[in-house]
Amino acid sequence: RKKPWILMGFIKNLLITNLNILGFIRQDTTNSIVNRNWPVKKRQRALELTAQRAKVLMKALNIHVNVKYSSPDLFHRNYFMVCNHMSYVDILVLSSIRPAVFVTSVEMEKTFFLGDLAKLGGSFFVDRVNRRKMKDEVKALVQLLSDQFNVFLFPEGTSTNGMELLPFKKSLFRVPHQTGYPILPICLKYRSIDGEPFTEKNCDKVSWYGDMTFTPHFLQLHKIKRLEVDVEYLEPIDSTQFADHGLLAEQAYQQISRCYKGQ
Repeated sequence: RKKPWILMGFIKNLLITNLNILGFIRQDTTNSIVNRNWPVKKRQRALELTAQRAKVLMKALNIHVNVKYSSPDLFHRNYFMVCNHMSYVDILVLSSIRPAVFVTSVEMEKTFFLGDLAKLGGSFFVDRVNRRKMKDEVKALVQLLSDQFNVFLFPEGTSTNGMELLPFKKSLFRVPHQTGYPILPICLKYRSIDGEPFTEKNCDKVSWYGDMTFTPHFLQLHKIKRLEVDVEYLEPIDSTQFADHGLLAEQAYQQISRCYKGQ
Protein backbone atom coordinates (compact mmCIF):
# COMPACT_ATOMS: atom_id res chain seq x y z
CA ARG A 1 0.00 0.00 0.00
CA LYS A 2 1.44 3.37 -1.06
CA LYS A 3 1.95 6.03 1.58
CA PRO A 4 -0.36 9.06 1.10
CA TRP A 5 2.45 11.59 0.58
CA ILE A 6 4.04 9.41 -2.11
CA LEU A 7 0.74 9.23 -3.99
CA MET A 8 0.21 12.99 -3.59
CA GLY A 9 3.71 13.68 -4.95
CA PHE A 10 2.97 11.50 -8.00
CA ILE A 11 -0.33 13.29 -8.65
CA LYS A 12 1.30 16.72 -8.22
CA ASN A 13 4.10 15.94 -10.69
CA LEU A 14 1.64 14.46 -13.18
CA LEU A 15 -0.52 17.58 -12.93
CA ILE A 16 2.48 19.89 -13.45
CA THR A 17 3.55 17.84 -16.46
CA ASN A 18 0.12 17.91 -18.08
CA LEU A 19 -0.32 21.63 -17.47
CA ASN A 20 3.04 22.33 -19.07
CA ILE A 21 2.26 20.18 -22.08
CA LEU A 22 -1.03 22.06 -22.51
CA GLY A 23 0.83 25.36 -22.12
CA PHE A 24 3.35 24.28 -24.74
CA ILE A 25 0.56 23.33 -27.16
CA ARG A 26 -1.17 26.68 -26.62
CA GLN A 27 2.00 28.76 -27.07
CA ASP A 28 3.26 26.84 -30.06
CA THR A 29 -0.14 26.88 -31.77
CA THR A 30 -0.14 30.65 -31.37
CA ASN A 31 3.39 30.77 -32.78
CA SER A 32 2.32 28.69 -35.80
CA ILE A 33 -0.47 31.15 -36.55
CA VAL A 34 1.39 34.40 -35.85
CA ASN A 35 4.55 33.43 -37.76
CA ARG A 36 2.97 31.29 -40.49
CA ASN A 37 4.47 33.51 -43.22
CA TRP A 38 7.96 33.51 -41.67
CA PRO A 39 9.08 29.86 -41.49
CA VAL A 40 12.55 30.57 -40.06
CA LYS A 41 11.18 32.81 -37.31
CA LYS A 42 8.40 30.30 -36.60
CA ARG A 43 10.90 27.46 -36.17
CA GLN A 44 13.23 29.59 -34.03
CA ARG A 45 10.37 30.43 -31.68
CA ALA A 46 9.21 26.79 -31.61
CA LEU A 47 12.67 25.66 -30.52
CA GLU A 48 12.81 28.36 -27.82
CA LEU A 49 9.45 27.25 -26.44
CA THR A 50 10.52 23.60 -26.54
CA ALA A 51 13.67 24.39 -24.55
CA GLN A 52 11.74 26.41 -21.96
CA ARG A 53 9.11 23.74 -21.42
CA ALA A 54 11.70 20.95 -21.39
CA LYS A 55 13.41 22.57 -18.40
CA VAL A 56 10.14 22.80 -16.48
CA LEU A 57 9.14 19.23 -17.33
CA MET A 58 12.52 17.90 -16.25
CA LYS A 59 12.09 19.53 -12.87
CA ALA A 60 8.66 17.96 -12.49
CA LEU A 61 10.06 14.57 -13.53
CA ASN A 62 13.01 14.85 -11.11
CA ILE A 63 15.60 14.69 -13.91
CA HIS A 64 19.04 16.04 -13.02
CA VAL A 65 21.63 16.57 -15.76
CA ASN A 66 25.39 16.86 -15.59
CA VAL A 67 26.79 18.48 -18.75
CA LYS A 68 30.39 18.31 -19.94
CA TYR A 69 31.81 20.24 -22.90
CA SER A 70 34.95 19.39 -24.88
CA SER A 71 35.63 23.12 -25.20
CA PRO A 72 34.30 26.21 -23.36
CA ASP A 73 33.67 28.04 -26.65
CA LEU A 74 32.13 25.03 -28.39
CA PHE A 75 28.95 26.82 -29.41
CA HIS A 76 30.41 29.72 -31.33
CA ARG A 77 28.60 28.19 -34.32
CA ASN A 78 25.87 25.69 -35.24
CA TYR A 79 26.40 21.98 -35.91
CA PHE A 80 25.05 18.78 -37.36
CA MET A 81 24.56 17.00 -34.02
CA VAL A 82 24.39 13.24 -33.48
CA CYS A 83 23.71 11.25 -30.30
CA ASN A 84 22.88 7.77 -29.05
CA HIS A 85 19.18 7.19 -28.37
CA MET A 86 17.20 5.39 -25.65
CA SER A 87 13.99 7.29 -24.96
CA TYR A 88 11.77 10.28 -25.64
CA VAL A 89 13.36 11.54 -22.40
CA ASP A 90 16.55 12.08 -24.45
CA ILE A 91 14.77 14.85 -26.36
CA LEU A 92 13.70 16.62 -23.17
CA VAL A 93 17.24 16.47 -21.80
CA LEU A 94 18.98 17.60 -24.99
CA SER A 95 16.41 20.33 -25.81
CA SER A 96 16.87 21.83 -22.36
CA ILE A 97 20.61 22.24 -22.96
CA ARG A 98 20.80 23.44 -26.55
CA PRO A 99 17.84 24.06 -28.94
CA ALA A 100 18.01 22.06 -32.16
CA VAL A 101 15.85 20.85 -35.03
CA PHE A 102 15.30 17.17 -34.33
CA VAL A 103 15.23 14.93 -37.39
CA THR A 104 12.70 12.13 -37.02
CA SER A 105 10.61 9.84 -39.21
CA VAL A 106 7.30 10.44 -40.98
CA GLU A 107 6.04 7.52 -38.87
CA MET A 108 6.56 9.66 -35.78
CA GLU A 109 4.79 12.55 -37.52
CA LYS A 110 1.73 10.31 -37.87
CA THR A 111 1.87 9.08 -34.26
CA PHE A 112 -1.02 10.34 -32.15
CA PHE A 113 -0.05 13.13 -29.74
CA LEU A 114 3.73 12.64 -29.96
CA GLY A 115 3.64 13.52 -33.66
CA ASP A 116 1.64 16.67 -32.94
CA LEU A 117 4.13 17.73 -30.25
CA ALA A 118 7.04 17.06 -32.61
CA LYS A 119 5.47 19.21 -35.36
CA LEU A 120 4.74 22.07 -32.97
CA GLY A 121 8.30 21.77 -31.60
CA GLY A 122 9.89 22.40 -35.01
CA SER A 123 11.02 18.86 -35.88
CA PHE A 124 11.96 17.87 -39.42
CA PHE A 125 10.49 14.62 -40.77
CA VAL A 126 12.18 12.22 -43.18
CA ASP A 127 10.82 9.25 -45.10
CA ARG A 128 13.03 6.27 -44.29
CA VAL A 129 11.16 4.02 -46.72
CA ASN A 130 10.94 6.12 -49.89
CA ARG A 131 14.59 6.82 -50.70
CA ARG A 132 13.58 8.81 -53.81
CA LYS A 133 12.88 11.69 -51.43
CA MET A 134 16.44 11.64 -50.09
CA LYS A 135 17.73 14.37 -52.42
CA ASP A 136 15.03 16.83 -51.37
CA GLU A 137 15.44 15.94 -47.68
CA VAL A 138 19.18 16.55 -47.83
CA LYS A 139 18.58 19.87 -49.56
CA ALA A 140 16.10 20.94 -46.86
CA LEU A 141 18.48 19.97 -44.06
CA VAL A 142 21.31 21.87 -45.72
CA GLN A 143 19.04 24.94 -45.77
CA LEU A 144 18.33 24.55 -42.04
CA LEU A 145 22.06 24.56 -41.34
CA SER A 146 22.45 27.62 -43.57
CA ASP A 147 19.71 29.32 -41.53
CA GLN A 148 21.96 28.80 -38.47
CA PHE A 149 19.91 26.04 -36.84
CA ASN A 150 21.52 23.14 -35.06
CA VAL A 151 20.30 20.01 -36.86
CA PHE A 152 19.99 16.98 -34.59
CA LEU A 153 19.97 13.31 -35.61
CA PHE A 154 19.70 10.04 -33.70
CA PRO A 155 21.63 7.96 -36.25
CA GLU A 156 20.83 4.58 -34.72
CA GLY A 157 17.44 5.09 -36.34
CA THR A 158 15.54 3.83 -33.30
CA SER A 159 15.75 3.87 -29.51
CA THR A 160 17.30 1.03 -27.49
CA ASN A 161 17.41 -0.18 -23.89
CA GLY A 162 20.82 1.46 -23.54
CA MET A 163 22.85 -1.72 -23.15
CA GLU A 164 24.63 -1.18 -26.46
CA LEU A 165 24.84 1.22 -29.39
CA LEU A 166 23.38 0.12 -32.70
CA PRO A 167 25.36 0.75 -35.90
CA PHE A 168 24.68 4.22 -37.30
CA LYS A 169 22.53 4.61 -40.40
CA LYS A 170 24.68 6.50 -42.87
CA SER A 171 22.35 8.15 -45.40
CA LEU A 172 21.83 11.55 -43.72
CA PHE A 173 25.53 11.94 -43.04
CA ARG A 174 25.51 13.15 -46.65
CA VAL A 175 24.36 16.49 -45.26
CA PRO A 176 27.55 17.43 -43.36
CA HIS A 177 29.75 15.64 -45.91
CA GLN A 178 28.36 17.60 -48.84
CA THR A 179 28.34 20.96 -47.07
CA GLY A 180 31.45 20.79 -44.90
CA TYR A 181 29.46 21.51 -41.74
CA PRO A 182 31.14 19.97 -38.68
CA ILE A 183 29.52 17.12 -36.79
CA LEU A 184 29.11 17.42 -33.04
CA PRO A 185 28.97 13.94 -31.44
CA ILE A 186 27.07 13.78 -28.14
CA CYS A 187 27.16 10.96 -25.59
CA LEU A 188 24.12 10.60 -23.34
CA LYS A 189 24.15 8.24 -20.34
CA TYR A 190 21.47 7.52 -17.78
CA ARG A 191 23.69 7.15 -14.74
CA SER A 192 21.26 6.23 -11.99
CA ILE A 193 17.57 5.77 -11.19
CA ASP A 194 16.57 6.46 -7.58
CA GLY A 195 20.17 5.98 -6.48
CA GLU A 196 20.60 2.66 -8.30
CA PRO A 197 22.96 2.39 -11.31
CA PHE A 198 21.26 2.28 -14.71
CA THR A 199 21.35 -1.40 -15.71
CA GLU A 200 19.41 -3.94 -17.74
CA LYS A 201 17.39 -4.63 -14.58
CA ASN A 202 15.88 -1.15 -14.24
CA CYS A 203 16.45 0.46 -17.66
CA ASP A 204 12.83 0.03 -18.76
CA LYS A 205 11.80 2.68 -16.25
CA VAL A 206 13.44 5.24 -18.56
CA SER A 207 14.25 3.58 -21.89
CA TRP A 208 11.37 3.52 -24.37
CA TYR A 209 11.92 1.12 -27.24
CA GLY A 210 10.54 -1.80 -29.20
CA ASP A 211 6.78 -2.23 -28.84
CA MET A 212 6.41 -0.28 -25.58
CA THR A 213 3.28 1.88 -25.45
CA PHE A 214 3.70 5.52 -24.51
CA THR A 215 1.05 6.22 -21.85
CA PRO A 216 1.92 3.47 -19.31
CA HIS A 217 5.62 4.26 -19.68
CA PHE A 218 5.03 8.00 -19.25
CA LEU A 219 2.98 7.40 -16.08
CA GLN A 220 5.69 5.11 -14.71
CA LEU A 221 8.30 7.81 -15.37
CA HIS A 222 6.50 10.07 -12.87
CA LYS A 223 7.18 7.57 -10.09
CA ILE A 224 10.94 8.08 -10.31
CA LYS A 225 12.21 10.23 -7.43
CA ARG A 226 15.57 11.09 -9.02
CA LEU A 227 17.02 10.39 -12.43
CA GLU A 228 20.68 11.26 -13.00
CA VAL A 229 21.83 11.91 -16.56
CA ASP A 230 25.28 12.63 -18.00
CA VAL A 231 25.56 14.47 -21.31
CA GLU A 232 28.98 14.98 -22.87
CA TYR A 233 29.54 17.15 -25.95
CA LEU A 234 32.58 15.57 -27.61
CA GLU A 235 35.19 16.96 -29.97
CA PRO A 236 33.62 18.22 -33.23
CA ILE A 237 34.43 16.24 -36.37
CA ASP A 238 35.75 18.08 -39.44
CA SER A 239 33.58 16.57 -42.17
CA THR A 240 35.88 17.88 -44.92
CA GLN A 241 38.56 15.39 -43.85
CA PHE A 242 36.60 12.27 -44.85
CA ALA A 243 36.41 10.70 -48.31
CA ASP A 244 32.75 9.71 -48.03
CA HIS A 245 29.76 10.03 -45.71
CA GLY A 246 30.05 6.40 -44.61
CA LEU A 247 33.48 6.99 -43.09
CA LEU A 248 32.13 10.13 -41.43
CA ALA A 249 29.30 8.13 -39.85
CA GLU A 250 31.77 5.52 -38.60
CA GLN A 251 33.97 8.19 -36.98
CA ALA A 252 30.97 9.64 -35.14
CA TYR A 253 29.94 6.17 -34.02
CA GLN A 254 33.41 5.38 -32.67
CA GLN A 255 33.64 8.62 -30.68
CA ILE A 256 30.24 8.17 -29.04
CA SER A 257 30.78 4.45 -28.47
CA ARG A 258 34.10 5.00 -26.68
CA CYS A 259 32.55 7.62 -24.44
CA TYR A 260 29.50 5.49 -23.69
CA LYS A 261 31.68 2.53 -22.74
CA GLY A 262 33.90 4.78 -20.61
CA GLN A 263 36.98 4.21 -22.74
